[in-house]
Amino acid sequence: MDESMVDIVLIILAALVAVAVLPEFDIELPQSQEITESGVVLRPLQISVTETGALYYLDQSNDEQPLTPPEFYEMVVATQLTQTVEVHADQLAPAIYLLEINRVIQKAGRNATFLVQAE
Repeated sequence: MDESMVDIVLIILAALVAVAVLPEFDIELPQSQEITESGVVLRPLQISVTETGALYYLDQSNDEQPLTPPEFYEMVVATQLTQTVEVHADQLAPAIYLLEINRVIQKAGRNATFLVQAE
């Protein structure tokens, strides 16, 4: 009985130590890249998703503009096939929204990059 209690305490202690020493990676987040295709500069379509599931996009002057789901679909379909859709999501954004956004992007035949930002 005492050995099993000691084992449990050691396992809990090992778990606490493992969590306390999680590594932090000093890496830079990927930057948006412009692609030149046939003389036309293609910026990625940048979409952000808030913790409430609200959609926004960055316009030409890098201001966030609200976006409805039908407008999002129209914007994705209107992009060039080689243009990437960047989705910046809050850490608390609803996962079901991110899955639906991914489904729409895949259905339109576009590539996507998802960046989930911690608070």
